[in-house]
Amino acid sequence: MALNEEISEIIEEVVSRIDRTIIGTSQLDINKVSFCSTKWARKDKPVFDTLDNPYKITDIDYDVSITSQPQVVGTDFIPQTYYLTAPFFIGGTKIATNNEWTIATNDLNLKTPIVWLLETINEQQFGKGDPRLFESELRVFFLDETNVRDFYSKDHRREVVYPMKQLGLEFLNVIKNDRSFKTIEDYNFILFSRFGVEQEEGMFQNVLDANLSGVELRFTLTKYKLNCKC
Repeated sequence: MALNEEISEIIEEVVSRIDRTIIGTSQLDINKVSFCSTKWARKDKPVFDTLDNPYKITDIDYDVSITSQPQVVGTDFIPQTYYLTAPFFIGGTKIATNNEWTIATNDLNLKTPIVWLLETINEQQFGKGDPRLFESELRVFFLDETNVRDFYSKDHRREVVYPMKQLGLEFLNVIKNDRSFKTIEDYNFILFSRFGVEQEEGMFQNVLDANLSGVELRFTLTKYKLNCKC
């Protein structure tokens, strides 16, 4: 297997391990659930209870509370578990990515939010005496649909960019808690109020056939060899 393919599979596996749970306490008299962390929850997106019943988020105060329709079912002030939509992973070059993403499904709700590993990978491998398997400079995008007709720049940032940055931080938490990776001390988020329009002279414009906002995460990933006996 080529290292590019191996890294793509590693990142896909990291994405699959992102914790989708958010813990809330119901306030049934005012139709709100209080949360310490709303992660990548967004207005007009669903949140699910433990029976997989969906509740459309009608209002959100990030990391404070969620209001939904229909009203959440539960008991006042008893912590309850809810789940966010799983991110849709895709890895590839700019040319290949849109084709794969487009044919995956016609339902945009099933393929957003997107975690896209851009496969222009700068990689370094190490010899037998080194505990490191590889070190690679990666670019990963966290994107979701946005409202280009009604949103101003501040709306894109609040409604989409902020939750996508939270998704990026949850991604980093998976790596942080996995001892097979070197702890990531330094990383860089690049914000896109309108993805493909305002950064890099639009080089990503129309890569994905949707109106998107979000963030790009740039970081160096170092993975150690398993059962290394160097």
